[in-house]
Amino acid sequence: MRAPAVALALASTLLACGSDDPSFPIELHCNPLGIDSCMAPWPSSVFEVADGSTPTGRKLAIPDGALLTNANAAPVDPAAWNRADGYSAAAPMVTIFPGGIDGSTLVNQTRFADSLGASATTVIVDMTTGERVAHFAELDMTATAPDRQAIIIRPAARLSGGHRYAVAITKAVKSKGGGDLPVSPGFQAILDGTTTSHPLLEAARPRLIEALDALDAAGFPRTELALAWDFTVASDEFVRRAPRSARDQALTALDATPSTYRTESDEPIGDGTQIRRRIDGYFKAPLFLTQEGAYAPGTVLDLDAAGLPVLHGVYDAPFTAIIPDCAYRSPTPVGMMIYGHGLNGSADQVASGAVRDTAAEACVITVGTDMRGMSERDIGNIARSLTDLNRSSEIFDVLVQGLANHVSLARAMETVMATSLFVCRAEDVAATGCTQGAQLADPTKLYYYGLSQGHIFGTTFVAYTPNIRRGVVGVGGGNYSIMLERSTNWPTYRQILHGAYPDDFDVVLAINLFQQRWDQTETSGVSDVVLDGTPLGVAPRQLLLHMAVGDDQVPNLATEWQARTMNIPVLEPSPYVPFGMTGMAGPITNGSALVIMDGGAPPVPLTNEPSPDTGMHGLTRSQPASRRQIDHFFRTGEVRNECDGACFCADGKCN
Repeated sequence: MRAPAVALALASTLLACGSDDPSFPIELHCNPLGIDSCMAPWPSSVFEVADGSTPTGRKLAIPDGALLTNANAAPVDPAAWNRADGYSAAAPMVTIFPGGIDGSTLVNQTRFADSLGASATTVIVDMTTGERVAHFAELDMTATAPDRQAIIIRPAARLSGGHRYAVAITKAVKSKGGGDLPVSPGFQAILDGTTTSHPLLEAARPRLIEALDALDAAGFPRTELALAWDFTVASDEFVRRAPRSARDQALTALDATPSTYRTESDEPIGDGTQIRRRIDGYFKAPLFLTQEGAYAPGTVLDLDAAGLPVLHGVYDAPFTAIIPDCAYRSPTPVGMMIYGHGLNGSADQVASGAVRDTAAEACVITVGTDMRGMSERDIGNIARSLTDLNRSSEIFDVLVQGLANHVSLARAMETVMATSLFVCRAEDVAATGCTQGAQLADPTKLYYYGLSQGHIFGTTFVAYTPNIRRGVVGVGGGNYSIMLERSTNWPTYRQILHGAYPDDFDVVLAINLFQQRWDQTETSGVSDVVLDGTPLGVAPRQLLLHMAVGDDQVPNLATEWQARTMNIPVLEPSPYVPFGMTGMAGPITNGSALVIMDGGAPPVPLTNEPSPDTGMHGLTRSQPASRRQIDHFFRTGEVRNECDGACFCADGKCN
């Protein structure tokens, strides 16, 4: 039991929030389990209701006023989040306590196994299966005041769609002063069996008791808990329905009216000995956006009453293609590779040096387009969305159009580009010996290569695109909510977000809300099924992940999270094997794998802060060993070690 003085202090704090009931001083639209935040703990079944029409039997019902309010006094409308039948399978569990927490009492990221032990100080139980969930817990080290410093509980891999989870913070977690954490009035009322006047608490009471029972069965009795709650993870059907609908509609439209393209430039790069042609132009892609797809405020994905994308004809999407000289000299048509660009980049990153080297080494014609929603021309909308989360559909839903663009590009490459653009021209005959009009590309050999953001969204593109055979994704991962704060790219964006939402805990909550919307297009939405393919209506495929130890832009935690979720091995010999994964000696035939390269970076912080610039984000793309491995993987489907033993890269070179 809490001391009466603590209870009175909490009551005084919560009364200031405007409750009409002195006996239970928490506003009626707020989570009654928390203290000093209307949303905490998050995610929570307190904001769910029963709904027999959804796959989970649940639906989010976040009340008006419960989400964040920015510095311009604009509250976030919960409608876009309330479409879901549960919460993100990737986002962490978060809350705060008055006075803050002693971080030394938490199980950190070096001790995943301890989170499954009897002495764990935080607990996650899959109530659907009864199994414990591996995780780590940390404090938000970007917070400036202990009272606003979040405790963040991060699962080691993707949670299961449609499952229900119980979460607990035990009394072994201590306050910054070493004492017990305060217990909220709402949680105390559940423990005591005391009826309150709070409708959300009383509606959630039966489920909260079930959660306590599940925790008790796992070895954590309610008498040992400082706080516990439960939540439902959104169904996979919900998360995937919009992108899958856009994919299917786009392909149906392209079956009826095949894609066309136009070129604006067609020149060699340099003297043409490596890349004979760089082609820039536009192709027609089915359009699902409002405002004719304009890059402008207010352009969003047009959704019908069922929440599915509405097709509005076609529009121009940009592309850049490079054709290596070797394609003209090959005795048979060569493969084609779609390249996924980096953070807020553009199609023309295909012509960058590292991609040119890879295209030439693997002898593949390589093409890229913009990831609409997070491309260079979307930056204005991204900045506006960070200042007002009500504009966030201009990013998160628009990314479905970005996926549709890539699917449409793949179809164009397999058809009209292969037959009329990627051919031997009259001016190529004398220089290369090719036959005029001969087709250079084999449309049955379609691959993918993406780096950083091109890895994050490229995993999803590979998952949904029908004829991708194999993909290589590097220095990316899954789950933006674990990536952002640790990335050297984040401080600029955080400054914009924090300026609009100046409370430190609100920034943590905003990232959590972002993740819920990112799930439909980033790795987190498909990482458990990308290799199988069947759940998404495509054939199985292979995926090779490249990771650099100490990556300062995409933390290794995110790559490992994806690899664990995919249940793939680590190619050995390896600098190390992450928790929950197994090593496998190469070559790995007809499979997928994580390849780890160590360029000698110093250790990165264990906290949720950006590391110093290590230079490792560019390591894998620049390695001859990587390019040889990609070439062999594309041609044979075999993951082969191309380093001399484990990939320790002396002076940044893995030869």
